[in-house]
Amino acid sequence: MTTGSAGRMAVVTGASGRIGRHVVDRLIERGYAVQGLDLVAGPHTQVCDLADEEAVRAVVGDLPRLDLLVLCAGLSAIGAVDDHGLDTHRRVMDGTHFAAVGPLLAALPALRRARGRVVLVGSVAGFAPVLGRPAYVAAKHAVTGLFTALRPELAADGVRVVIVHPTFVTGGMGVADPAGSGGRTTTGAELTSEQVAQAIVEAAEGRRDVVLVGRTARLAWSVSRYAPRTYTRLMTRRLRAGTGENRE
Repeated sequence: MTTGSAGRMAVVTGASGRIGRHVVDRLIERGYAVQGLDLVAGPHTQVCDLADEEAVRAVVGDLPRLDLLVLCAGLSAIGAVDDHGLDTHRRVMDGTHFAAVGPLLAALPALRRARGRVVLVGSVAGFAPVLGRPAYVAAKHAVTGLFTALRPELAADGVRVVIVHPTFVTGGMGVADPAGSGGRTTTGAELTSEQVAQAIVEAAEGRRDVVLVGRTARLAWSVSRYAPRTYTRLMTRRLRAGTGENRE
């Protein structure tokens, strides 16, 4: 664990990942003491099964206070719904939904004492349908819905919930089953992990409850709500471009 001159404490999950590493670095620059958690060891990071509440509680349960909890961990699966068995769907749910729920439950006492903030890293897949990764869409919708519902509940304890929705990130993310179908898996301009990390840290210290990162995320947010059929048609056409498919 790092020590911070400002006396603020942060826990970051998925801290060894592309985005998480940069979040840790930026928080340290801002004077936070940072404890990273991940399945993979890394700088300032302790190995921990994030979907195991007791394992997480053993690391963060005794913190006297927690000013910031950043939930970066996530796991995807590329392909059609029947490209993967139920075990893959469960792994994606564990690595995306329960990997956020476990740390939150373990950290809540310390967050309440500090009247801290929770930042969930969501996704366009958390509020709109995205072709080619149904297990991930399901998990991101689940965790986004949960933390949206928790916002007013935790506000009563002085704990603020912020959800950051980036669009596709360069380099992608870990997958539960590499045997899924190939083809194009992104649409629109991709963001770098550094850009997303910067947006997360700014959101942690900002005033908005929902932050959309990237032009594609902002467009998807509006179009999927006000013209859902148009959104689905455009997204399907763009993701299938170049794959040789023409099913419209």
